[in-house]
Amino acid sequence: MPRGRTPGIAGCGLVYAGLGVALWPVPVLGLLHVESAALVALVAFFVAGWWAWGHFRRGGRLADALRWQLLLLLIPWTLLSLTVLWRPNCDYLRGLGFFLLFPTASVVLAVALAEALHSAGVQHGRRWLVGIGLGLCTLPVAYDLLLHPQLYTYNHVFGGVLGPLYDEDPALRPGLLSFRALTLLWALWLALVARFHRVPHLLQPGWWPALSGITLLLGVFYLLAVPLGFNTSTAALERALPGRVTQGAVTLHYDLQWMTPEEAKLRALRAAYDYERLARRLGIAEPEPVQVFVFGDPERRAQLTGARYTSVALVWLAGPQVHLLLDRFDRSITHELAHVLVRGWGIPLLGISPRIGLVEGLAVAVEPPDGRPTPHEQAAVAATLARDRNALLTEQVAALLSPRGFWTSRSAVAYTLTGSFVRYLLDRYGPAPLRQVYRGWSFRAAYGRGVDSLLADWERFLLRMPYVDRSAYALMKRRFDVPSLFERRCPHYVPAHARLYEAARWALVRGDTLRAEGLLTQALRQKPDFLPALERWAHLQLLRGHADTVRARLAGADTTRTLRLRLHRADALALTGAADSARALYRTLYYAWPSYDLSGRGALALRYAVAARPDSLRHLLRRLENPRERCNIGVLNVSWAQTLPPGWDATLHRAVQWWRLGCVGDSLNTIADGRALVASLRRAGAFNLAACVQETIAWRTWLHNIYPERRSVCCAYCAW
Repeated sequence: MPRGRTPGIAGCGLVYAGLGVALWPVPVLGLLHVESAALVALVAFFVAGWWAWGHFRRGGRLADALRWQLLLLLIPWTLLSLTVLWRPNCDYLRGLGFFLLFPTASVVLAVALAEALHSAGVQHGRRWLVGIGLGLCTLPVAYDLLLHPQLYTYNHVFGGVLGPLYDEDPALRPGLLSFRALTLLWALWLALVARFHRVPHLLQPGWWPALSGITLLLGVFYLLAVPLGFNTSTAALERALPGRVTQGAVTLHYDLQWMTPEEAKLRALRAAYDYERLARRLGIAEPEPVQVFVFGDPERRAQLTGARYTSVALVWLAGPQVHLLLDRFDRSITHELAHVLVRGWGIPLLGISPRIGLVEGLAVAVEPPDGRPTPHEQAAVAATLARDRNALLTEQVAALLSPRGFWTSRSAVAYTLTGSFVRYLLDRYGPAPLRQVYRGWSFRAAYGRGVDSLLADWERFLLRMPYVDRSAYALMKRRFDVPSLFERRCPHYVPAHARLYEAARWALVRGDTLRAEGLLTQALRQKPDFLPALERWAHLQLLRGHADTVRARLAGADTTRTLRLRLHRADALALTGAADSARALYRTLYYAWPSYDLSGRGALALRYAVAARPDSLRHLLRRLENPRERCNIGVLNVSWAQTLPPGWDATLHRAVQWWRLGCVGDSLNTIADGRALVASLRRAGAFNLAACVQETIAWRTWLHNIYPERRSVCCAYCAW
């Protein structure tokens, strides 16, 4: 086409080409998916609007502007599609859907806005367009996130953010399609306004009804923002989770299909206990009320809030809220409540620190012991390894304090290292200077020393630790080796077999073993070597009495990669009469099993003891499944001292003490037994386990004092 008819169009093409090439080396953004689609939509809005303003000043037509700007989107689409030649995009079709949904509607809106501004005779129209665009990028986002309990936001300019960064699979909600339809409706409204100014003879019957009808429809869209899925209200969450119980400053909302009132009351008590304990630790005299929403179904939660699995504290709301899944309550509630407690330390309105590493580091620092190697121990191993390769752990942690360094790092690395550093600051200097740094003060102003000096002291503290659990290296390596979203081969892609496995896992949480078995079978049919599904399938088959099937299936499988799969193979051998082979495998597993998993090691000792009696083993496996059944498991008719290898009987005795700590009705006797277990663990050098049991005893003591009729306990602190 002659250059004179479309001046500036080549410049638009160069912008898109430069954007596409610039994104090539960037992780996540360098492939066609939701993040790159949102970024292209953002750029396209301003590029298309800027060019369209000049086009209309030269007398150009709306149809020509739309045609050219939509065709130009083929440039970033082509460039981002080319990356499949060197970077796999396992979710290309869904990424293409996001590209069609985000940039196209943004371009149509920008062109319509440019025409309306020009037709209305607005001076400095391009400045107005940029200002309106920036306002649309920021103000609706603030409205959505600061005033609503949601983690998604839909936007006319860049399309939207579908949920938290830590959720691997973005939540696709009906509200996204409705909102992009609203964007196009706004474009139509602006086009009608432009026609009003450019063609006065349109002021005839038919034009006003059209404009009025579209205006009315826009109003209906906004009035129905919650039902259409543009926003989520607290009232909508309360309707979805109608159960409600209040203990102290904590109000817990729950799904009656997933929790009984008794279970909900106990969890509310646990949250209230943690809230009080954390407030004392951080020197907060009057913790404010907090609402805790406990979801049973991750898909239902995703449709309501945009988050599927990520536990989150919404500290920026007027009344703070905590959202988490039921199966993550025990290990996440303390962490999230810590965020709520210190929101008064953070930036006004947002309630967080500008140093994101401190936000998560503080929450990790005040978590109770769970029996595993502590963040200090894992950081000490990391510091030793860093020193061996002439690297500096302090530089890595200094980078983790910033938003970019924290969010682009591996999750376990960032949380553990910043948690260890903040715990060191808390223990040595107390909460007062940490509060100042959290608010945004410099480390030198708060501590009288720079951050580099404090980090150097922390590293020296780690390297001089007198005791590090022997399992710290294995745990640290397993956790630190999990790649971040920016390192994954196919970010956001969840294959079909993994989706089936996840559905089976939640079927098991609901107690639907038949459905779970069917889903696991489908997952293994698609990917026979998918170990998580194979583990759970084998476990279900053993409980159903199909040991022969499990033995045959695992005979040709690589069971060396997971301890659980080797355990199921040993169980299958014992249940089919191969007691000697089973005991040899149990013995190997016992010494390979994590030293902090007292319950698992105790169960191995019991399996070894009854390996020659398949009926007793089958009965044992069923009892081990139910925490309430494990209470009396120590009365099995076996001679431990004669049957078990040397030293195993002590492990089994401690495991039985732990099981009874969670189940026995007489709280006072149980607490006394727990103290004896703490002393026994300390004598054995299991200090992390002892600290975990000690914390559980403190919780049980507190619970007994205010709720003496409670005869069993959940929500223990040990990660067993």
